[in-house]
Amino acid sequence: MNRKHFGDQRDLFKYDLVRHIMKSVPGLTGFTLIPMMTGIPGKPESDTGTKSDLEKAVKTGKAGSQNTFLLRYITHLQSIESDPEYIDVLRHYFKNENIPMEALHPQTFTHKERGPYFKGVLEKFPKKSLVLLDPDVGLEESKPDQRHLLFSEVKLLHSHLDTASALLIYQHFPRKDHEEFTRQRCSKLSSLTGCSPLTNKEHLFFLITKSQEMQEHLDRSLENYANSYPALSSCCWK
Repeated sequence: MNRKHFGDQRDLFKYDLVRHIMKSVPGLTGFTLIPMMTGIPGKPESDTGTKSDLEKAVKTGKAGSQNTFLLRYITHLQSIESDPEYIDVLRHYFKNENIPMEALHPQTFTHKERGPYFKGVLEKFPKKSLVLLDPDVGLEESKPDQRHLLFSEVKLLHSHLDTASALLIYQHFPRKDHEEFTRQRCSKLSSLTGCSPLTNKEHLFFLITKSQEMQEHLDRSLENYANSYPALSSCCWK
């Protein structure tokens, strides 16, 4: 996650999806964010296209655009200047939605210190939670840096997951064939975790569980979510 993207349409989608899953999937008692912040401490960053990006998403009915309550918070995120304030705004939003939220290790994430970072995460790893991993770019490439989540880290976190929880991993679409890229990543994640990830064709994310029952609940939840936004289509990649 990088400060220059605070309050863009991806934030609108991510947190609207989190809200939907938390409201529709039984057994989940809290939302846990692992932010992997990569911004430079104390240095405000912004993307001049963020505001227009969000406005376009609303006008075209992109995922999250029906959530007018969340939209007010997302718009506010565009004007904040620190990572802690970003977390505070999100926590306030989810509190008003009656969804307990916890942010694990919101400190700056670096490639060199990723070991201690995830050690700290595992020391407080939650139960019965939807856990969002939000790397700046996504899963590792051939030369990963602080913008990436390593597959070995996914495997480690999944090993600590209880059967009433789920991992949600956000991923930017690369400049490659989207369908083929998604299939390759899902195949890799499936071989690592023994679970076929749930994902979507428009906004790329991966949902991973440890139980068939939870996976079925999430599958139905995604189908219902997709039905709310014609631009979306949910599917389970095998």
